Amino acid sequence: MKVFVAICVLISLGLASADYRLRNRNDMLAYREECVKELAVPADLVEKYQKWEYPNDSTTQCYLKCVFTKWELFDKTTGFNVENIHQQLVGHGADHNEAFHGTLAACVDKNEQGSNACEWAYRGATCLLRENLDQIKKSLAPKA
Repeated sequence: MKVFVAICVLISLGLASADYRLRNRNDMLAYREECVKELAVPADLVEKYQKWEYPNDSTTQCYLKCVFTKWELFDKTTGFNVENIHQQLVGHGADHNEAFHGTLAACVDKNEQGSNACEWAYRGATCLLRENLDQIKKSLAPKA
């Protein structure tokens, strides 16, 4: 029975990640704008975000949660979706068994600390940004 449940979970993960829609630079800009408005983010913080700088404060934590949620990369209940993150950075041909997938997974946790969703999202997002910023920027570069 345990094997059956494990197979069902793996199949559902595979189907969920297969349905993920890759986002582009226009999506990123729209999500940023929506989150800035929703959270009334001050202009000085917006300037930092545009430079990929994310100070550890409650506004920034909730801003990153907002953006990652809109990207369908984070859920306040289940946390980060590493399969979607991998696809976003590599494309739909992402091999979830390769080493890069493992480095992405190493940045996220199951919130054993019991942090609020904003802190949880911030913790994983800043690790992902720190470890993969070049790949993130490349995935969002305008296509020629």
